Parts: sequence; C-alpha cells; structure tokens
Amino acid sequence: MSIPDVSVVIPSFRGGRFLRESIASVQSQTLENWELMVVLDGCEDDLSDIERHDERVRVIRQRQRGVSIARNVGIGHARSELVAFLDDDDRMLPDRLLAQYEAMRDEAVGLCHTQFRYIDENGDLIGPGFSREAQYSGFLRGDGKIFLSSAMIRKSLIQEVGGFNSLLSLGEDLDLVFRIARESTVSFLPVVMAEYRRHGSNVWLDSQLGGREIKLVLTQHMWAAEARGQSENLKAVRVGLASVLTGRASSAMFRASEARSRHDRLGQLRGLAESLFFSPIVTMRVVRGAVRRERAQRASVR
Repeated sequence: MSIPDVSVVIPSFRGGRFLRESIASVQSQTLENWELMVVLDGCEDDLSDIERHDERVRVIRQRQRGVSIARNVGIGHARSELVAFLDDDDRMLPDRLLAQYEAMRDEAVGLCHTQFRYIDENGDLIGPGFSREAQYSGFLRGDGKIFLSSAMIRKSLIQEVGGFNSLLSLGEDLDLVFRIARESTVSFLPVVMAEYRRHGSNVWLDSQLGGREIKLVLTQHMWAAEARGQSENLKAVRVGLASVLTGRASSAMFRASEARSRHDRLGQLRGLAESLFFSPIVTMRVVRGAVRRERAQRASVR
C-alpha cells in the first residue's frame, strides 16, 4: 500500500451516530490519499461495513484505557508523518486536510490548526468558534487557543515530546499543544474547517476541574522556563497562571463562553456575573485579556 499523505486519528469510547458522522466527514475530504485509524476505546460499535467499503479506514479495538492512550495508539499505527486529530463527535469540512497538508510543506511548522464553529446534536450551526493564532509564549500567556479537532501535527514531533499524557483526565490536549509549540512553529488557518458539537456528554461541559488541570500544565512549563533560564517565557507563564479560573468560577465562565457562541447575550451576562461573584479579580483579568485580544484582532483586519 502507498504511504498516505495524512493519517487521521479518531478515538471513541461512546460510538453511535456521531462517530459515523465523524468518519463520513473524513471520507468527504478533497484530499483523497489519507488513512483513518478509529481507535475504539472499550466501544463495542460494529464498523465492519465501513471497513469493507473503504480500505483506507482501519478500526483498532482496545479495552477502555482513556482518550490519551487511545490517541497514542492511533499515532503509533499512523504511516504518515502528518497526523490529523478528530474527536468522535466532531466533524471536519471537506477542504481541511488539503489546506493543512499544503501549509505543512513548510518544514518549520510542527502544528497547523484552523478556525472552527459550534454545531448542535443535529449538526445545525450554533455559532462561531474562537481559535486564535499564537506561538509558544502567547499560549503560555493565554493569548492563543487551539481546538484539537482542527489540528494536524507531525508524528515525529509528537513522539519526540512524549505523546499525550494519560495521567491527565482533562486538558491533555492543551498539554500536548504547549509541548509542541515549545519545540516548533505553529501555523493558524483562520478559515472554518472543523465543527465542534455541543451536547450533554461533552467532557468540558460544566467542568470545575478544567482550570485546575490547566494550572498544573502551566506550572510544569513554569518549572521548565526556570530551569532553562528563559525569562520571557517565565514572565508569560506567570501571566497565564494569574488568569486561570478554577472551581465554580471556571464553570460559570465556560457557560458564558457557550452563551456567547449562541449569541445569547443574557446567558453570557449571567455567566460573567456568576464568575465575578466567585472570583472577581481573576474574572476581571480574563475579561480584560479578551477585550485586548479582540481589539488587536480588529486592528489587524483593518
């Protein structure tokens, strides 16, 4: 078999119709020379019909070991140097793989990601996503944002930094992204090429643990910056740590962000008010940072 241009990895522990939609979105790509590893992490779905009709799709079964190990298993089976990620409830738009394949002809680029949009359980549009361009120090400060289901990363680089951390229950995607950004250039394509599905089983929905795990990830990068004597990165990560919400404030800000994506002004204000109640100082830092980034983005468009 010829070497594919891109390997796609979809981990799944729940399966169902969302998984089949995710697979179909890969099959609809304008770049046709791809392979897809669907890693069923304790999922019992029968995908033999898809395997029979499309030899580019490979189904790998394992007992439930968590999404990080499932992704690492898929990466290990990948035959291409370029690995694209997609969660089992998200979708990619038809030109995504081709656009990222072209962007990553630049060998300095270790990760390429795109803008995304939110959809509901039926696949109907909810609103725009908010990925942002940044390099390593920008991610540490909180200026950048990456949606993993829009990301393509070099396999050799993933293996070099150690892959996904299976000890993290949340934030394992941010952890890998930060380590990749520390070692290479990150490319951002501002065109919408991925869709994030909002539904009741989303891992991050109403999570009070997300902020704690982000702080844990940032603390590790702070230690690395201190050990290497990287003053600029150390300054950036301290700014990032001071702007991370935890506990009930984190959940409230998440709901405010979700309401914003739905253009629900009242819901956004309620979330912000609740976040202010539980953590007024950090909430104000987060809001000021968001306003600053939006102003900078408008200025760059002009």
